[in-house]
Amino acid sequence: MLEHVQPGPPDPMYHLKVAADSDTHQEKVDLGVGVYRNEHGQYHELQAVKQAKQELATINPGHDYGLTTGDEVFLANAQKILFGKQTQLLSSGRIASVQTIAGTGANHLGASLVKYSNAKTTPSVYFGTPAWGNYDPLWKLVGLETKTYNHYNRETGEVDFDSVISAAKSAPEGSVFILQACCHNPTAADFSQQQWQQLAEMMKAQKLFPFFDIAYQGLGQGLDEDAYGVRLFADLDFEMIVCQSFSKNFGLYGERLGVLHVVSPTAEISAAVRDRLRSLIRWEYSSSPAYSSRLVNLVLSKPEAEVKWQQELAEIRGRLQKLRSQLYHLLNNVHKTPGNWELITRGNGLFSLLPLTPEQSENLQERFHIFLVSNGRINVSGLSDSNIEYAARSIDAVVRDTQH
Repeated sequence: MLEHVQPGPPDPMYHLKVAADSDTHQEKVDLGVGVYRNEHGQYHELQAVKQAKQELATINPGHDYGLTTGDEVFLANAQKILFGKQTQLLSSGRIASVQTIAGTGANHLGASLVKYSNAKTTPSVYFGTPAWGNYDPLWKLVGLETKTYNHYNRETGEVDFDSVISAAKSAPEGSVFILQACCHNPTAADFSQQQWQQLAEMMKAQKLFPFFDIAYQGLGQGLDEDAYGVRLFADLDFEMIVCQSFSKNFGLYGERLGVLHVVSPTAEISAAVRDRLRSLIRWEYSSSPAYSSRLVNLVLSKPEAEVKWQQELAEIRGRLQKLRSQLYHLLNNVHKTPGNWELITRGNGLFSLLPLTPEQSENLQERFHIFLVSNGRINVSGLSDSNIEYAARSIDAVVRDTQH
């Protein structure tokens, strides 16, 4: 049987991480995988989480199985962070929330729900490109084909909103639109509030189904600001799915903590949806890890701990914005590197999509030990006061080399 198994398709992020981790050059700059790095290029542990770990060790809750659908207190806390603490939606019974294996698991579970929703027709699934590399294979894995439109204008570094609206206007009724709520991966180009309003109006008129992915809430403009699109669509009474991750805003990458929220028209429908999700989870992985949800509960269940967490997120946002400004200044004003570098400061969140070719990105890795995705995406937090000038000089060199 197994002799006929074919290898999987190449995963650029896997090979990039392997290459970066194995490079021991003293000037290595790792701008690849999307993990927030501190000034020393290391994993950054939030103090609010560190204190929660100490408290949890004292409590010692054991290692029993949790509920299939997840920790109820955690799920309630997750709803408040996403939808807002004051919204009446929280008490409506219309949100079915279940704990998942991080944001990727939420996307997969959500796709499975769409596939097995007993709809009369198989929906078309749309997403804007460039995009997170998992969308296409993830939906194909559950048997649904995807269609793409252009999300990004490389000339301006902004959303290609005409393309987005055109796709929504021409999509068949009932189509699913995957929407990154904030800190777009890989472009960092987010919708403005006005654009969210226009898109919601168009999707409402066309009877389209929003499928939100919010992996970086709190790393863009703020917790509330980053959730604007999700909350707007909820206020407009959309049926929708939201995939929420706690990997980035709590620094719990390896603990795999996420939530899938499904907003239904009525409480009765929501109850059926939740029970279907329970079945899908039971058949696939039975239940989610407990450790990370317990840590988040300890932070979000205490006002002083939650305030500390939000302050730390504000510091992260400030540092990311500072690094964007520094890199732009070095490339545009100091080195006068050919190209439009203003897009660096227009972006939100962890990433920036530099105007580099795959060849230039490869040269940065091979010649200067600077690791980034071949499409030019960098993890801004991998820059620091100690390496940003070297990174800028190297980018300038590879750009000028290909100008001749």
